[in-house]
Amino acid sequence: MDPDTEDWSYQPPSTPAGFQSIYVRQPDGYDFARLTWQVCDECRIGLIAKIRVTGPWQRHGYGSRMVRLALRDCDGYRWTTTPQSELARAFFPAVTAATGVDFPAQAHLCEHMRAREPRHFENSRPLAPPPR
Repeated sequence: MDPDTEDWSYQPPSTPAGFQSIYVRQPDGYDFARLTWQVCDECRIGLIAKIRVTGPWQRHGYGSRMVRLALRDCDGYRWTTTPQSELARAFFPAVTAATGVDFPAQAHLCEHMRAREPRHFENSRPLAPPPR
């Protein structure tokens, strides 16, 4: 793990309440950390749909840093997650303790988040790594 060679990128949503992602990649393009989430600004809700940090990069703060980026500009929003793996059941309480945001595994979606998204994706763009 060399923070100087990590490539952080952001894929914006293709619709107002659509999916968006953060990727953290090695120089060879392998994305070892990814977060996919949705936010509806109208209903003030957010959903962590998928979070993954691969083996050797786990427990080095990547998941927490990605979640903090997703929470930006979402003060007062109600968040949920999809059903959680064993690792996630340990991760989300720690993130809740650090951020004060609860993440129940009940995947609440509004009608805006359920809207069918187009099959094309916005191009991802570079993202400055968040502080550790």
